[in-house]
Amino acid sequence: MRHDDGLSANSPDMRGRPADIESRREADSVIVAVAGEIDLSTADQLDAAIRQAEETETNRIVVDLSAMSFVDSTGLGVLLEAIKRDRRDGNRLSFAPSKHEGVVRLLDLTCTTEMFE
Repeated sequence: MRHDDGLSANSPDMRGRPADIESRREADSVIVAVAGEIDLSTADQLDAAIRQAEETETNRIVVDLSAMSFVDSTGLGVLLEAIKRDRRDGNRLSFAPSKHEGVVRLLDLTCTTEMFE
């Protein structure tokens, strides 16, 4: 017997915190701060924010993932593509890693943890 409590995947109680992506300049750096969940519906926002930072003349771009609570394969793909572009274009990109269990687990499973430290 299935218990129906009225909650669906779209109910506020079943969704995580939506993404909040903010970019700011600090001295000679651009900080792209990511909070909440990065998934298929929000990965384009993250990609746009990183690409906008790449267009600046700053010496350093920091993608702060410390408040990112979830990332799916689409979001991970955006981050990996940014790393690939950075390796070709000047090594300005660094990360403040997430400590959220789901993010840490995904990075561990995909053997990408060291890329985001």
